[in-house]
Amino acid sequence: MNQAIRQKQALLQVMRERVAISTSEMYQKIGREAPVPAPRFNVIPLGGNQFDVVEHDTGISRGAREGHDMACNYAKQLEQNANFFEGVRASGSHFGRILLRWTIGCAALLFVFAYFGAQQ
Repeated sequence: MNQAIRQKQALLQVMRERVAISTSEMYQKIGREAPVPAPRFNVIPLGGNQFDVVEHDTGISRGAREGHDMACNYAKQLEQNANFFEGVRASGSHFGRILLRWTIGCAALLFVFAYFGAQQ
């Protein structure tokens, strides 16, 4: 993917997170409960006791299940998995930034030692 596109997507993601945080803070200040976010996955009847689990944002089918309870449980499981992997992705990128800073610091320190060691 192009570097400019990645930067734009990262910027948009940060802006979405800031909007979510500011919205929740606003509702806390006025003393109301924040609205419940829309579900990520919808259960759609196909007929004949078959139900399809469809991702709300993209419209991609995630699988058909027999019985409404089975489809709802599958949609909840997909929702929990998506929330878990978002958290893992965020903590992984945070760890990567910390590791990069430590690497740069150690490289700079080694450079300084090598520079002053070569002076003698």
